[in-house]
Amino acid sequence: MKMLITAVGRRVQLVRHFKKYFEVIGADCSNLAPASYFTDCFFVVPFCLDPGYKKAIIDICIKENVDLVISVHDQECMVLDDIRNELRKLGVLLMLPDKKVLDICNDKLETYKFFVENGIDSPESCLKPNEVSSGFPLFIKPRVGMGSQHSYKISTKEELDFYYSRIHNPIIQSYIEGTEYTLDCICDNDSQVISVVPRMRIEVKAGEVQKSKTVNDMQIIQKGKEICEKLGYKGPLTIQCFKAGTGEILFTEINPRMGGGVPLTFEAGVEYGRIFADMVSGRKVEPIIGNFKELTMLRYDEAVFI
Repeated sequence: MKMLITAVGRRVQLVRHFKKYFEVIGADCSNLAPASYFTDCFFVVPFCLDPGYKKAIIDICIKENVDLVISVHDQECMVLDDIRNELRKLGVLLMLPDKKVLDICNDKLETYKFFVENGIDSPESCLKPNEVSSGFPLFIKPRVGMGSQHSYKISTKEELDFYYSRIHNPIIQSYIEGTEYTLDCICDNDSQVISVVPRMRIEVKAGEVQKSKTVNDMQIIQKGKEICEKLGYKGPLTIQCFKAGTGEILFTEINPRMGGGVPLTFEAGVEYGRIFADMVSGRKVEPIIGNFKELTMLRYDEAVFI
């Protein structure tokens, strides 16, 4: 079976994992993507918002007889959704939820509304400074976007006014003191939740975790499972939450893709490659909720010399 990973970039560990189960084809808008040197085959494609991107992806799928397409970049998810039907006609499984779910995930205000409507605890969120009802500190970040770029803790009204005028399309939230977790989740083609693995974010650099630990916290796991079920999700996703010192769990984001730290979950025993292979083949996937090892991941840099 063949898997196409778009925006493959630096995802070397991702490629190495999936090569145990698939022939891995990479695509990226840069011919200097480090992961391209680890894929079985690589294609340079236009940037995802360029007019030629969709045709380039379809052409790769035809040429290489691709069985499965996954993306690890938020912007690409919506673009790939536009060609879902074309891919389906080619017999290609696009590992993304439907557009309604993507809209909830990609817009942080819609995510907040989803949490509120479904009784999921979440920090108060609004779009304008005069709508803020909680006191300082606050947190401001782009309403749409990935990583931690342009995200700031706000301690005064002056800081709020400053950052609000400089961040494009911002969302303002109550600031949460607590331990931050990313939940690596995966659901099958029937929206059955297969696995939920909380990763404690010990150290983060440029939005990507550098030091992390899997934690078998059933309270967090059950909440993550509930969110996946209420979304009717299909495929891999990550969910962000904080656990306060009081034990309260507050959810902040849902990302419709695998996170940068998902190799830790692979090492903890959740074989995404096997699960994806079963989904492509139409085989039943048995849930493994809570069945993973508690491990700590310490990341370091490697280089490719060409």
